[in-house]
Amino acid sequence: MKIKLSLLLLILLSTALRSQKITRQVENYTDTYVKTGDFSGCILITKAGQTIYSGCFGKANQSFGVSNSLQTKFKIGSVSKQFTAAAILVLEQQEKLKTSDKLSQYFPEIPKAEKITLEQLLTHTSGITDIYNIPDFNQLSLRNKKISDIAGLVLEAELEFEPGSQYRYSNGGYAILAEVIERLSGELYQDFLKKHLFIPLKMDNTAHARSNEVVANLAVGYDALDYKDLKITTYLDPEILKGGGSLYSTVEDMQRWINSIKEKSLLSGSSYDKMLKDYGHGYGLGISVYTSNEQDVFGHDGRINGYIADYLHYRESDVSIIILGNIQTGVADFFRSDIAAIVFGKEYRSRAKTALPKIDGEINPKPYLGTYAFGPNFKVYVELMDGSIQARANEGGYSELVPLIDGRFFSRTLYAYIDFKKDTSGSVTKMLWINNDGNTFEGVKE
Repeated sequence: MKIKLSLLLLILLSTALRSQKITRQVENYTDTYVKTGDFSGCILITKAGQTIYSGCFGKANQSFGVSNSLQTKFKIGSVSKQFTAAAILVLEQQEKLKTSDKLSQYFPEIPKAEKITLEQLLTHTSGITDIYNIPDFNQLSLRNKKISDIAGLVLEAELEFEPGSQYRYSNGGYAILAEVIERLSGELYQDFLKKHLFIPLKMDNTAHARSNEVVANLAVGYDALDYKDLKITTYLDPEILKGGGSLYSTVEDMQRWINSIKEKSLLSGSSYDKMLKDYGHGYGLGISVYTSNEQDVFGHDGRINGYIADYLHYRESDVSIIILGNIQTGVADFFRSDIAAIVFGKEYRSRAKTALPKIDGEINPKPYLGTYAFGPNFKVYVELMDGSIQARANEGGYSELVPLIDGRFFSRTLYAYIDFKKDTSGSVTKMLWINNDGNTFEGVKE
């Protein structure tokens, strides 16, 4: 008996020491990004139902000095898509639809709908354009548009490819799915999710953020400004993001959601099989499914004005890593892999920016402005806006390019370095886009 007790004590001591080591490494690592002004948020790590790390950094509200806590709610962007997919599967279980249904059953007035299935919308293989490609998309928040209007706009646009022939990530497909949910259920999207997903799972801090609603403990979202400063993000009406990116949550609620998937406790077994099937390109129904650290994983990342979100669940080791934040930068891409490396005892390094900003006066932006072609269908536009150099890819959002002392530029939003190359006459001819993973992409100035 004494031997068994001693063995148990050794196991508990070993586990405690391992947890302490993980805590120290995670906090030291995360602090490097907090100090550069590039992360504010919460991190939760669990293993087999036990918390091995939970901690929050930075401010939920910079103006009033309110710190982030485990009760802080963050907008989760595209992580919302799997909840939309789950709602569609609930409707299928209620025999109100089939994921194999043609879209023409719900939009008979749209000729192209005959070629598109609900499954293709869910798996980003429909050819439907992204909502961010809608002309003057950023102005829609001022026009009181409903999700039915957004669904109509993306349905009216030309298909980007023949349905089923390619994979191309599209929030537009999920706007249509949100409209389908409202039509078939006779309820608002947010009410249907609350009744069938959030209440049963006791996800009391997860919901659709309606326009102008006061939400207790919701963090203010911030975007990068200059080298280290922040600005309150531009308002986007959650209504136009329905289906693809309108929800908010907490790290603890996200853990409840992960538990429901791994335990298959909410939907039927066949529905979970559908959700977690890889339909190609490492994507299921609204959820990413692939291999990482030699393990099968499921999860998703999310980016929306002022916020980042990311989670992965490692199935073999039963480890979940959840990251929610209220500064929109590209650091979540590193957190996902580096914190996993800490948990699994592998090598990792901080990629927090170290190059210093240019401080000896303004630069002449004119030589850098223009269009850079990285391929026939991918262009980066460099423009002068509000006194700073801004870049956007295709119809995407703008990212400030901060001049560095070594002559390069830095995008905090994408956490990438940009170098412009000149010809013998001194004219800028190329843009080198250098990701923090070392990969470099070359664009030719048109």
